[in-house]
Amino acid sequence: MAIPYNTTNAGTNVREALGHSSIKVGGGWNHLEDIQVKVSGSWRDTKEVYVKVSGDWKKVHEGEHFLFKHDLNTNSSGNFDLAGWVSNFYSGNKVKGLLTVTSNKQRQQVNLGNFSSDSLIYLRLESGARIQGRGGNGGNSIGAGVGSGPNGQNGQRALYTRTPFIIDNAGMIAGGGGGGDGGNNTYHQYNQEQSFPCQKGETCYTTNQNQDFKAGGGGGGGAGYPGGSGGNGGSNSYNGKNGNQNTGGAGGPYAAPGPNSPTSHAGGKGGDAGQNGQNATGGGSPGSAGVSIDGWNLKINSLGSGDGDIRGPTANS
Repeated sequence: MAIPYNTTNAGTNVREALGHSSIKVGGGWNHLEDIQVKVSGSWRDTKEVYVKVSGDWKKVHEGEHFLFKHDLNTNSSGNFDLAGWVSNFYSGNKVKGLLTVTSNKQRQQVNLGNFSSDSLIYLRLESGARIQGRGGNGGNSIGAGVGSGPNGQNGQRALYTRTPFIIDNAGMIAGGGGGGDGGNNTYHQYNQEQSFPCQKGETCYTTNQNQDFKAGGGGGGGAGYPGGSGGNGGSNSYNGKNGNQNTGGAGGPYAAPGPNSPTSHAGGKGGDAGQNGQNATGGGSPGSAGVSIDGWNLKINSLGSGDGDIRGPTANS
């Protein structure tokens, strides 16, 4: 089939990077789309072509792969599944192609699929482009009979692959920041003696049971696309802040202690892009950063802009 990507895509020779053969014609090298051999008077497409170099056979052409070029040129908070897109055109498991997130476009998750081990995907992020997981929500303040769910949520994974790939990253690939955990509310019961006039001008006393509630802060949401939501504090004034694309939200404040009550605790800050959420004193547990690239061990090469700006842990590396 025709090669759908030219030699200038992504600022490097994508055809060579993806292993297409060349032939010299009129003093210049041209990439081959198909190689055919004549068998019993008929021309047939080849699946693989080998040449012998210094006594060893070297593969110089593969003809079974589905070749593609696809641009992710809109913002999307959904998951792009390359295998699902390819299935509209091809039912096999061998692919080679160029996948580009175009300039300044944002994608929440990208899945390069689980194609054959001799498949290869050139992944290009243009300037300002992002693949970024959602930020984790902040945990709620808890204690004193108020609130539940104090743990911050984990950030979301950005890129997943079980297919070999080349990376050319002029943008950013980032796991979602983890949500901060919620702080503790406090509640204190204490007895207070009060005086009052009684008969014959005497002073009488009574003991009243008082209650003192102090609100803790909700955890901040982690950075991501979109950012995570801040957790609920012990009252609305103490809620955590939402995260944005780069920065985790601040944890909610705590109420100042009274003379008879222990101190409550502020919520933890949400993690920045690719960072863990922060821990509040005495609350739950903060969320972990989402994985930036799951399948890092399948990276074949870094070309063009190289690995670029990758934030958050990698997995299967």
